[in-house]
Amino acid sequence: MVRIAKENVLLIFTVLGVVAGIILGISLRDPDAKWSKRHLSYLRFPGDVFVQMLKMLILPLIMSSIITSLASVDSNTAGKLGMISLVYYFLTTMMAVILGIVLVVLIQPGKWMTTNIEEIVGEVSKAPCISTAMDTILDLVRALFPENLIEATFRSHKVCMKFLNGSESVNPDYVLKMSPEARAVFTELPEKITSDGMNILGLVMFSVAFGITISWIGEEGLALKAFFKSLEAVSMKLISLVIWYSPIGITFLIAAQIVSMKNPGKELQRLMGYMVTVLIGLFIHGFILLPILMITLARRNPIKYVCGMAQALLTALATSSRNMDGTALYEAVAAIYISQCVGMELSLGQIILVSLTATLASIGAAGIPQAGIVTMIMVLIAIGLPSNLFILIFPVDFFLDRIRTTVNVHGDSIGAAVVGKLCEKYLKQGSSEVNEQGYSMLSTHASPAPSKRISIGNHHYENSHML
Repeated sequence: MVRIAKENVLLIFTVLGVVAGIILGISLRDPDAKWSKRHLSYLRFPGDVFVQMLKMLILPLIMSSIITSLASVDSNTAGKLGMISLVYYFLTTMMAVILGIVLVVLIQPGKWMTTNIEEIVGEVSKAPCISTAMDTILDLVRALFPENLIEATFRSHKVCMKFLNGSESVNPDYVLKMSPEARAVFTELPEKITSDGMNILGLVMFSVAFGITISWIGEEGLALKAFFKSLEAVSMKLISLVIWYSPIGITFLIAAQIVSMKNPGKELQRLMGYMVTVLIGLFIHGFILLPILMITLARRNPIKYVCGMAQALLTALATSSRNMDGTALYEAVAAIYISQCVGMELSLGQIILVSLTATLASIGAAGIPQAGIVTMIMVLIAIGLPSNLFILIFPVDFFLDRIRTTVNVHGDSIGAAVVGKLCEKYLKQGSSEVNEQGYSMLSTHASPAPSKRISIGNHHYENSHML
């Protein structure tokens, strides 16, 4: 028992941090007094420091890990690996969206609504930016190819529709009316705007191309390969040090969020139907569909795999900031739920539009907390609903954000295992060819090096020709 506790010290501290955050948040709540934003910022400060430290290490970790991985295999293998990964993540995201749509149509959580919608919506102003579904698709492609790599590390671009007020003269009855009438018109103008935040898609695309190119050029790229390998090792070490601070940061993040809620009991009661639908969908996707993929494709025991991922899942539960499957399901359910609340019946075409828009939005969502609300506005506009209706689900977004983030991380980890299993022979073949070429370039009389173990995800391979 003592040995198990020593091996899982960080996991135990993380659980204690979550529990402590809930207790602290409940104990600090005062129904008769509202906390000011300044005092909330003081309470949240240790958690903000934790999140900022993680964000600080995102750029070097992402770029170095991708470049190092792709530079270590031949280009043919990298192409197959990327294609299989793309197909897997797209299919699982579509599965989550379809599951969410089926559940929300069957359960009809919008019919559980008992509060005054006009009163709730009146608290929120109009969304500052409007994007169509086509704009989102084009923005996704543009983001893959940033025009300025340095700018992509701290800024992203998107296209929004700007409406200009105007008027025109019309005369519907030329016989009886001698003077024309003025009619208000709105002109749609696409406008490119910038927002603070890293363009993750563009940086990943560049890193993929950079890593594959290093593999192509062979000996000339060995110095760059060694540099990024060292950078990856340093970044991982820094991440491991920051994670030890996570229990403290998690405690204050959760406490501050609980304190900031106006009336948790009333808000939970109002959104019970919506929460039940989302939670059922996330449970089915995370604990039934994904484990089935794990068993059939990766030939692994999902229970043991989840136990090994416990630390990562608990960290995700407290910090959020992910996208993909869980977010896609949430957006689909939320959009249809809101349409049910306002009495709008969606057509089959609109439901299909919800599925496509939610999938693309979740793939391109920024990896920051509350990014789901931003993409939620886009889905609402795609089906013709006012963007400010997102306030109907906002009060419980913090809680659901943590749950869907856990499903996202769980799905990503299973994806790594599945892709590693499906590409096992290509990875072995690619490592063997790269090492043979490396030896032929360095020396024709080089003696074999000791056997080393190659780890890709949770898969390990023995190779006696590693440099």
